[in-house]
Amino acid sequence: MIQLNLTLGNLSGKQKLFKELFEGQVLGWILAAFIISFLIWLTVRIVGRFRENEDRHVDTSELLLQFSEMRREGDLTDDEFRSIKKRLTDLPDKGLKENEATDQTD
Repeated sequence: MIQLNLTLGNLSGKQKLFKELFEGQVLGWILAAFIISFLIWLTVRIVGRFRENEDRHVDTSELLLQFSEMRREGDLTDDEFRSIKKRLTDLPDKGLKENEATDQTD
């Protein structure tokens, strides 16, 4: 410590503090920055996947409702609607099975 103070005698207080903090610990600071960057990246990826799954569910349900409305208005025949609904409900989605049950009662 005495030798460090003798070599840092020419530097100002802020420069001394900076030099003491980073001397010999550069690898530790680089590793910490890498770990923090990785955790931020991982968090963004996880949140993105959950949002991506939610959007798919909403889009499929909305499509089914729009096609159902088109069938009621006469723009789609019953066969066309059943074909579209079968394709949409073949996707693994819990919410669609509930909509399918309500459409069959119409």
